[in-house]
Amino acid sequence: MKETIINHLFEFWEYIGAQGNFLNRGDGYTYTNPEKNSWPNKIFGIDPKIVNLEQLHTKMKNGTLPKSLGVAENENIEKRLLQHNFEQQSVVKAMFLETSKNTAPLDDFATIELVDNDQKAKVFARVSSKSFGYQILPETIISLVRHQKKIRLFLGKHNSEYVSCGIIYHDKNGCSGIHMIGTLPEYRGMGLGKIMTNKLLFEAYRNLSDIVVLVASKSGERIYSKIGFITDGTLKSYTVNN
Repeated sequence: MKETIINHLFEFWEYIGAQGNFLNRGDGYTYTNPEKNSWPNKIFGIDPKIVNLEQLHTKMKNGTLPKSLGVAENENIEKRLLQHNFEQQSVVKAMFLETSKNTAPLDDFATIELVDNDQKAKVFARVSSKSFGYQILPETIISLVRHQKKIRLFLGKHNSEYVSCGIIYHDKNGCSGIHMIGTLPEYRGMGLGKIMTNKLLFEAYRNLSDIVVLVASKSGERIYSKIGFITDGTLKSYTVNN
């Protein structure tokens, strides 16, 4: 299952890059490089048989390529990366939920709105940037809102303020992935992230997906395992030192 999860994530990044016109391919790798090093600024999908790691390291170091390389758990590739002086930056858990073994949440989401115009897209960019602590450009979000067949973005309200966000992406294999579930720092601990998670799960059932996937930090893993998600593998990010 871990391959399914990681492939979903790479397809998600690829889709965002294609919509925003910042998807590129190198020799044995794919990368997205939106303006201002904003999200998602990533290298991924490396082909170990083709990629020249020395060249990749140089391009990452001199700023020609993004500073973050995402790879699925793989002893051989990881060993080679370390030999070429790449440094591990972070590890997230790959998780999945089987819809047939769980119950769909009730349709009770009066505080959550679909992002369906440029104005809401700008709000989504602001809320998500503040929630995650890195830059997400309005243009990136606007490009996604105009193509809602595979992707849907949502904003959550509290006391008529937009304070939370989330994305669902329906991939070519029929899996639904839930992404970018965030809450503004001052509104955390109020259960707003859980409401957004349930909304995205509800949408996954509407997509008729057998499998729902996500990647989560260690603290996120504890939360998602309580609602039926199972961990299978990791995604590691590598960087280079200047």
